[in-house]
Amino acid sequence: MTAERAEFGLFFQLPQADGQDVPQRYHDTIAQIVHGDRIGWDAAWLAEMHFVREFSVLPSPIVTMAAAAAQTENIRLGTGVALLPLVDPIRAAEDAATLDIISGGRLEYGIGRGSIAEHFSGFNVHMADRANRFNESLTVIRQAWLDEPVNFEGEHFSYRNVQVVPKPIQRPGPPLRMAANSDESFVRACDEQWRVFASPITAFAEDLDRRFTMYHEARPDAPATDAGLLLPVHVHESSETAKAEAEASLMSYMKVVSDTGYRSWTRRGGDPNDLPPLLARNRNASYEEALELMCAIGNPDEVTTKLMALAERYGVGHFLTWCNAGGIIPHEQVTRSMSLFMKECAPNITI
Repeated sequence: MTAERAEFGLFFQLPQADGQDVPQRYHDTIAQIVHGDRIGWDAAWLAEMHFVREFSVLPSPIVTMAAAAAQTENIRLGTGVALLPLVDPIRAAEDAATLDIISGGRLEYGIGRGSIAEHFSGFNVHMADRANRFNESLTVIRQAWLDEPVNFEGEHFSYRNVQVVPKPIQRPGPPLRMAANSDESFVRACDEQWRVFASPITAFAEDLDRRFTMYHEARPDAPATDAGLLLPVHVHESSETAKAEAEASLMSYMKVVSDTGYRSWTRRGGDPNDLPPLLARNRNASYEEALELMCAIGNPDEVTTKLMALAERYGVGHFLTWCNAGGIIPHEQVTRSMSLFMKECAPNITI
């Protein structure tokens, strides 16, 4: 069997560090998606986040992707992820269908339940309801993309004979990909035959080993690209320069993600002196540990070798490359890294 090149998606979360200009962050994000389209990136994934600027100032991925769609031709545009428990599903279905039309059928619909306390409190949604709201929202959205009117009666949502327009170009709807950060989420993705992505930032390696093994056993005929892995990536001809350019930005993100997780843990009544193991790891990780456990940062050979090893270990064929984890790396360094990655790394990362 001939080896094929893996797929590569750009990932964006848009943390805002002190002193950063929000309009410039959006300008750079769209410019990076346009650059990725021109040099061969397969997808761009935009994360939905709310209310915590240092974590992200990107609450509306669909709106941002519409702007990017107008300036691109081939790159697929994905929600990474849409937080379904927080939305009216009819409106979410309308927005997604509209973007699919504007982009010429390029939408990838990444979905998730969410886990950040501020998101739920800000929308006055109880976190205890997130699983039920997720299930109901997804059921309604998938109905809304079909030709028949939506009729649904649930605990949280109720609709009678609602004819949703427009319909997406992709039928029966844009491809679904679930952010799976738990055994339960992987089981759901297996049962539903969904594409999936996970991250070494949100799971230990041994957990990813077990979960991806389960996924591939449940879906033996699925293409490798149905399994995705998200991680920070930065490339320079010099390994030392690559690591120096990324250090402040990555460690800023590690502090923000651990602080956000800490707040969520304590708001749910967790003991601040007895943190969950993953939160404790992220809260105490050194830069060297983060590089080893969660990233592919270095010269082209190092990055290629790291991603090939991860592709083989987990059986993944789609990498969501976060080219500016933390959001502090200057735009010019990000686009230079993207170009070098696509020229020197991507052709040699096969599945």
